[in-house]
This record gives sequence, structure tokens and C-alpha cells, in this order.
Amino acid sequence: MPVNVIVGLQRGDEGKGRFVDMLAEEHDIVARFNGGNNAGHTVVLPDGRDLALHQVPSGIAHEHITNVIGNGALLNPEKLIEEIESIKSKDIEVGDHNLKLSSAAHLILPQHIYEDRIREAGENRQGSTCSGIAPVASYKAMRSGARLEMVNNDPNGLYEMIYHGLKAQRFERKVLELEDVNEIETAKEYIDTAKKLGPYITDTVLYINKQLTKDKPSRVLAEGAQAFLLDIDQGMYPFTTSSNTTSGGVTTGLGVAPHHIEYVTGVAKAVQSHVGGGPFVTEIKESAILNALHGDMNKIDAEKGTTTGRTRRLGYLDLPQIRRAQMVNGDRQHQTMAISKLDWVNRFGPLVKVCVEYERKGKILDIAPDAAYKLEQCKPVYEELPTWEEDIQDIRHFEDLPKNAQKYIHFIEEETGVFIEMIGVGPKRNQVIER
Repeated sequence: MPVNVIVGLQRGDEGKGRFVDMLAEEHDIVARFNGGNNAGHTVVLPDGRDLALHQVPSGIAHEHITNVIGNGALLNPEKLIEEIESIKSKDIEVGDHNLKLSSAAHLILPQHIYEDRIREAGENRQGSTCSGIAPVASYKAMRSGARLEMVNNDPNGLYEMIYHGLKAQRFERKVLELEDVNEIETAKEYIDTAKKLGPYITDTVLYINKQLTKDKPSRVLAEGAQAFLLDIDQGMYPFTTSSNTTSGGVTTGLGVAPHHIEYVTGVAKAVQSHVGGGPFVTEIKESAILNALHGDMNKIDAEKGTTTGRTRRLGYLDLPQIRRAQMVNGDRQHQTMAISKLDWVNRFGPLVKVCVEYERKGKILDIAPDAAYKLEQCKPVYEELPTWEEDIQDIRHFEDLPKNAQKYIHFIEEETGVFIEMIGVGPKRNQVIER
């Protein structure tokens, strides 16, 4: 069972990229199975430089890794070319030998991005990144989208689709006073850029399955974008993304059978965060605590969106929500956890709150409910745990952590029933405790 999965257990921004980067050394393939360039994963390189990734899998910094963008992903060629050039500028090699794009991945077209902007300018705004994700997903569902296979096989048809799609938006763009668009030039530029991806395009489903069924199977690390509460089917709808962010998305988003999956690692962070709207049961409102948590907003681990740059909403650790995410992502025997930002916990002061249950309509819930409107009706039930004063960023062994830090980790394990195998104690590549 050579497929392992990393998913976010909260609202995104848990630090999945750094754990993918770590575990990549034990794998041969790192594959993205969902999302688009609205996602943001930050990897810290060995020399301390940060590498911001949006579409390219987080294994790209490893020479032996083949990186795959699967059929479940939504792809923006213009942004992907920019990202590839940015990666190359850091002396990291990118070619068709270590980056493969699914021919069945759906293309984000210029009109999708404008459609997103048109919606966000009106009464039905959703706090979107305006990356065109929701529109392209809707066209995919209506079976009228464009897949990456058109770049090599039908560029003229793709040009016509873009031109007529932009032309049909002229009136709405004018009413909202968006910039003028030269539909012909925009379509031509898009096609010219997309053709640069031609060598990378292949049948990734066939490629991955051949690698999985060799005499000595390749080990695949499936990298999820966004997180549990943003899953289109399991999350806090409608405050979600437009794809499946849970482990179930691996089978459809990469085209691999479920029996290949060995274990799922769910990533959570001690100070959960969120960019955008939606219910947030444990959200922190007190400015003094927020200021202490945020600290220096210019540091690499600052709580601002990798993609949007927006300051994130922050909240206390929410165990009922994590329990629900774990329930959906896999059984306890085949699931582990990674916790990031343990080094931030002492910013709360001598005590830190942890939500252990919800109260809703007079009832106590130990697992979060399944809808946004129900979450709005929930109140957190907290336990307080003692923190510690020591700086733990240089600690690499669990037994060397302050006793209260060890108790904090054991408390989460006891409450969830899932073992925590990796603990982030700082933003740098090596600031992780492996158990």
C-alpha cells in the first residue's frame, strides 16, 4: 500500500507544505490531487530561503522526486509558468522529468477569473481569492469546461472558447467598471503561454498506476490543498472551496484505487487560522491576545495568507472539529497527526484554552456538526492547560520539551485517539520533532 496522504484538519494554512517537504525524502512521487493556484504552501529551503508554492507540489525541492499535478486539480497556465520560473530562479531544476501535468486537469480560463471578480463585486460575494476556482469548477460540473489536453490537441478550439467567453462578459465588465479587455489579444496570449506547458502534459493516471504496480512499487505522497472545513461536500458549506480536500479526493483526483492508500497524516496547528468568511466557533476577538499571537507580521511564519496576503483570523485549538475531520479522513489505525506552531502556544500567557466540546441548543457535542448554520449556533466548551516559558525552537527530541509542552501534546492525543508523530517547533525546515 504505497500511497500516503497529507491533508489539513482545520481551515487551511496548517503548514502542510513543510511536512510534505519533510516526508518527500521517503517517497518517489509527490502528487497534488485537488485545488488550484488559490492554495498556498510555503517550503523553507536548506539555505533558509522560503519557496512559496501554489500549484506545483511541495516535493519540487528534492532532486529524486517526480511531482504530479493530478486530474482533480484546476490549473492556471499563466500562473503556473510564473511559478515554474520563480522556482528555477532559486536554482531548483524543473523539467518534464520531474513535473508532470494531467491532461485531464481542467483549465482556469481568463473569463473564469473575470466571472469571479464580477461575483465578488456584487451582493453574492463569498470572499473568494478571485482565482477563477468556483467558475471553472461549475463549468466542469456542467461538462462545458476545457481540459489541459486541448493545449496540445485543439489550441484553436481553446482560443475560440476563450474569445467568445470574454466577449459574452463585455456588458457586465463595463457596468462594474472593470478594466477593458482585448479579447483577441488575451486569448492569443493565453494560448501562447499554455503551449509552453506542452512537454509536461501526460496521462498522469496511467503514469502513477504503472509506478504503483511495478515489482518494486514507487511510494507516492498525495498532497492535499486547503483543508477539511473547506471541502465542498464535508466542509462548512457554502464557505468552502470547490473541490474535495479530504483523503477521499485522492482516489478521484489522482485516479488511484482506495486499496493503495496506506495511511493519512492530518495536519493541525496549535493556533488555528482562517482567511475569509464563515463560522469560527473558537475565534479569538480580544485584541491583546491577537497582538501577542501575531507578533512580527514580517516573519516567515506570520499569520497572513500565502496567496492573498490578508491577515488571518485566529482561534483556539478546536478538538470537536478535528475529531470530525479525523472521522472522515480515515480510521485511527491508519491515521496520524502532525502539529505545527507548538512554539506559539506560550504566546497565550500562563494558560491556554483548548475547546473540548460544543454546546448547541442545550446539548453537548464532542464532534462538530455538519453545517455552517449549525456551527454558528455552537458555543465552545474550554479546558485550560498550563503553558511554558522556555523557547522550544531548538528542541528536536520529544523528551526534551518542557513537561507542560509534553502534557499539551498528550492531552490532544488522549482527546482524539490519534498519535502525533511530527511537531513543528519553528518555521525553519529542520525545526520539527519526529517521534
